[in-house]
Amino acid sequence: MTRKTVFASLFMCSLLSAYASSPIQHADCGRIERLRIASPQLNDTIDVDVWLPENFSQTERYPVLYMHDGQNLYDAATTWNHQSWEMDSTACRMIGEGKTPPFLIVGIHSDPATRVAQLMPQKAVADAGLEELIAEVKLKGQPVLGDQYADFVVSTLKPLIDSYYPTLSERENTVVMGSSMGGLMSLYLISEYPEVFGAAGCLSTHWYGSLGAGSKFGDAMMRYVESSLPDPATHRLYFDHGTSTIDAYYGPWETQALLIAQKKGYQYGVNLDSYIDFGAPHEERAWAARVSRPLNFLLSKLKN
Repeated sequence: MTRKTVFASLFMCSLLSAYASSPIQHADCGRIERLRIASPQLNDTIDVDVWLPENFSQTERYPVLYMHDGQNLYDAATTWNHQSWEMDSTACRMIGEGKTPPFLIVGIHSDPATRVAQLMPQKAVADAGLEELIAEVKLKGQPVLGDQYADFVVSTLKPLIDSYYPTLSERENTVVMGSSMGGLMSLYLISEYPEVFGAAGCLSTHWYGSLGAGSKFGDAMMRYVESSLPDPATHRLYFDHGTSTIDAYYGPWETQALLIAQKKGYQYGVNLDSYIDFGAPHEERAWAARVSRPLNFLLSKLKN
């Protein structure tokens, strides 16, 4: 598919569904391009905001960081809580300091009405008893769509990005990252598609389902981690969490996940890293304050 053909298809998507588009985000550094991508897997059209670094050039090739909840990544003026990850500013700073090579960020928007259903690690839930867990994570009768979302990212979005932009498309240059349910989906994507993603960043990973629901969801996720983590010889994992608001509940589950990862061959300082952000709550400001840590671990060794 040529760049011209891809642009034409994206423009048509924009014409057909502009009424549903999210607010346009503006970058303080680099620039953002809005794509509207039809997803046959989700029967919907998805907003995707692609951040391009300063001095972006079609003659260079770039590693790619895929991120969930793309509407919250760059511009606090457009978000529901007036917070953002400030990914544009942090990425520019780290690139400018030589801590990472220049890279692209592909921010996949989520819809509050379907977010939990789409970011749910479907096989982990199905293996544990779907009906109970649907109720536990409050999907309100929606079908679990994690496999469809993952297939959209891998089969529709990534090929389009690799055709439209000058990317380094190989596994070792393709990273996925998110927070909360996005942390779960990042872990799921690298586990279900180990040939596509070489590294995953999981911030404030939502291990337990819902407050007061007991350990069913967390136990299911631990079984999934035990059975499904990708080969540590070719993959890297980063986990972190805060200690206030709902992040206060994540510690015991994250400790279990890290112990399982180490038992399966992951080693700190090689292909595994984690961090506890004491006092940090479950919000974009907290992730913005520490996102340089996963970026350094996941991207610093990549070359463009």
